[in-house]
Amino acid sequence: TRVDFSVTFSPVFRAIERNARGRYKICFTLKDCRPFDYLIDLVIESDDARGLYLPLRMQDIVRDLAANSRKYTEPGGAIRLNLAQVDGEFRCTVEDSGIGIPAEEISKVVEFGYRASNVLDRRTFGGGFGLTKAACLVHRWGGQTLIASELGRGTRIRVAVPLPV
Repeated sequence: TRVDFSVTFSPVFRAIERNARGRYKICFTLKDCRPFDYLIDLVIESDDARGLYLPLRMQDIVRDLAANSRKYTEPGGAIRLNLAQVDGEFRCTVEDSGIGIPAEEISKVVEFGYRASNVLDRRTFGGGFGLTKAACLVHRWGGQTLIASELGRGTRIRVAVPLPV
């Protein structure tokens, strides 16, 4: 399935905005953003002229990673979302300017329901299994998940999965 990102993911970002009840909006260009809005810097690369091959489960993973970045980034923060289909694999990197993950807990955040100690008092919606699902599926598909984070500076999560032959 070839995916038009704006059609596939726009409803997700609009739903996030609706839930905010006007406190912020999600922008894709700096000129459209107010100081308390989220800027999503979207970069798409593909060595296939037809676009990205993005199965439904991979779309779920991208959506969950982007939503997590928004949850743990204060309004006015930035989220960089890079989707690439190059060299025989699909790569998704989500990088935010959020609160970060304590270094000793980075390996634990993929465990079912685990929340880092610095966000236990933060009210979020969701079941706490988006990152767990992503890591499990990526591993099952022969890919890898890499997480880098620094407290107070943000988090970068990269998943890479071989494309089907």
